[in-house]
Amino acid sequence: MIPTHCRHVLAPLACGMLALILPLAAPAQTEPSGTLLCPDPVLGPMLTATPDRSQEPVVIFARSLDASKTRTGIAQGDVELFRGDQHLATEQLFFDPVEQVVTVPGRLDYSDQQVWIRGEDARYAFREESGRFENIDYGLSGSSANGHAQHAVLTGGHTSKLYDPDFTTCPTEQPDWELSASQIELQHDEGMGVARNAKLMFKGVPILYAPYFTFPIDDRRKSGFLYPSLSNTNDNGIEIGVPWYWNIAPQQDATLEPRYFTSRGSMLSGQYRFLTGSSQGQLDFDYMPDDRKTDEARFAYRLDAQARPLERWRARLLIDRVGDDRYFQDFGSSLYQTSLQYLYSSATVTGVGQYWNAEMLVDTFQVIDESVTPENEPYRRLPRLAFWMDRPFGPRGMAFALQSEVVYFDRGAGVDGARFDLLPTLYWQRHVSWGFIKPSIGYRYTAYDLEGHADTADDSPTRGTSIVSLDSGLYFDRRNADGSTQTLEPRLFYLHVPYEQQDDLPRFDTAGYTFGFSQLFNTNRFTGADRQADANQLSVAISTRNYDSASGEVRWSLNVGQIFYFESPEVSLLEDPTPDPDLSPFIAEFNWHPFARISARTGLQWDWEEDRLDVASLGLSYAGDDGRRASLDYRFRRDRVDQFDLRVAWPINNAWRVVSRVNYSFEEDDLLEFQAGLEYESCCWALRTVLRRYLKNRDGDFRDGIYVELRLKGLASIGTRSLDLFDY
Repeated sequence: MIPTHCRHVLAPLACGMLALILPLAAPAQTEPSGTLLCPDPVLGPMLTATPDRSQEPVVIFARSLDASKTRTGIAQGDVELFRGDQHLATEQLFFDPVEQVVTVPGRLDYSDQQVWIRGEDARYAFREESGRFENIDYGLSGSSANGHAQHAVLTGGHTSKLYDPDFTTCPTEQPDWELSASQIELQHDEGMGVARNAKLMFKGVPILYAPYFTFPIDDRRKSGFLYPSLSNTNDNGIEIGVPWYWNIAPQQDATLEPRYFTSRGSMLSGQYRFLTGSSQGQLDFDYMPDDRKTDEARFAYRLDAQARPLERWRARLLIDRVGDDRYFQDFGSSLYQTSLQYLYSSATVTGVGQYWNAEMLVDTFQVIDESVTPENEPYRRLPRLAFWMDRPFGPRGMAFALQSEVVYFDRGAGVDGARFDLLPTLYWQRHVSWGFIKPSIGYRYTAYDLEGHADTADDSPTRGTSIVSLDSGLYFDRRNADGSTQTLEPRLFYLHVPYEQQDDLPRFDTAGYTFGFSQLFNTNRFTGADRQADANQLSVAISTRNYDSASGEVRWSLNVGQIFYFESPEVSLLEDPTPDPDLSPFIAEFNWHPFARISARTGLQWDWEEDRLDVASLGLSYAGDDGRRASLDYRFRRDRVDQFDLRVAWPINNAWRVVSRVNYSFEEDDLLEFQAGLEYESCCWALRTVLRRYLKNRDGDFRDGIYVELRLKGLASIGTRSLDLFDY
């Protein structure tokens, strides 16, 4: 049924044209590109709802007007009809008040805030809500989306038929691409369109033909096939996929995609989604019944579901699984996936209050790295109960904090068991405009109930130790001659934790923190609760920042700091710890924004004891308004990482752009990833071709791929696009 605001002379046709255009002319994605000299936007902005014009008066201007209540009236000479935002212009208009029929025998021009239409020989009957319009040109207002139809027939206010229609977003008279059909039927009450003998032409060459297909014509979703994907890799061959969208219910949908790999066989991929007022979730899966290379079934699935059972409580279920350890090596799409060691699954319930947080969790891991032995696999937590509180009391800055946890660790190899950890802390904090001070005192108690421990070991060990700290800092600032503001922020953090022998305690989830600037102010060097580091140390740090007084943005900032050990730390995760240090590594971090489009960052850790560089990083970034983007990152961590990552997306001119990425490891003396691509973009279509090579396993095997995407703006994308360089 046509909405009330569409029931007048040419509005049903306008609504019909909108119904055809809207499903095809989806809003274009924002992408970096050069400046295209297009006469109009390829697509206009997202269309707002059509205004209710039912109460708007109809105003007609003409050079002459002859009308009565019982006979056909005629308006002639520069006829213009206005109703709200609608405008109709013609030379002659007839109106039969008895039959309620409007006839326009010649050319007409119609426009509103959404569409424009040019046609001739229009006839419309208000009573039957039916009409016929000849030789129609149409388009979206403020856009280059346009089309033509030989004639259109509207029937009963709920059906429109377009004969020999075509559609394009190209602004030129000879479009590079065009979608045509012998007939399109728009069923407004069903929210569905039916196209017959549809053909898609690109550069005069037919690239797609469909004798019959349906599509949605409003915001109601419609089941049906989507556009195909195509790519090629050296190990999987050519990959072809044809996705099918299934509109299950208003709150549920799914996409099923049959895929074929010339080197491996057929695979079915899918995605199921649901959304309600208190829950949402998504299931992704891949299934290959018979991989011709391995003679095995291959599969992967991931379920992520979330719910809000109560106002302050949230629940989440995450299940991530693959059928074999080499799945991502064979079917992964990025270096990140191929380097995964394990997949994480969990069920979690969390609660949040004004001064407290609580969590109940069970989790498990699927190890997919063959180099990880059973004794080194992560523990499952079955379950974990945690509670945190931070509550002020009194008017003078006093507060009480509590961290607590009860968890059972299970692995099936080595020691299993339960752990109880409790850390109450009393602290006082005072913040003023020129500085702050925060002394605190706490006591950490940890107890175990172990299984599989050595017969001579205690299966119920405990540990208790006090934790005393004093954090303080000052704020200085001054106005520089250039108008900027410079700050100086010295900070001292003293920490005292008595030594407790902990060699008999298991290591369930404990590892050393990656040392960084924030670690200067942490009360423990280790994650988890299995080790509490002893300390008698003072952290000294200085931060300085330069602010632009006009914009408030930071021009540059520098953070430096170091820990001075009054007593060398003794608690270690190593059987043979390093010699007792007097100083921690020296840490420096520098960020610089010399210009609006350029930023630089660098950091280092220098070990005074060993007289060597432990960690270094360097980054440079440029982002221009015209789509020019470049970044260079270098990362070094002694005996672990030594690599650089260069990414560039650079327009050659208004139409052409090159993209490239080089990720190289000096540690392995090998290439990790390489991309090189060329992109062309015009006002109505774009073509992207990317060659990609990346490491897919620890054996040094690479995946070489070719990704080609043809995007017809406002219609569809055909092919498969490589990952965006600056999106991961």
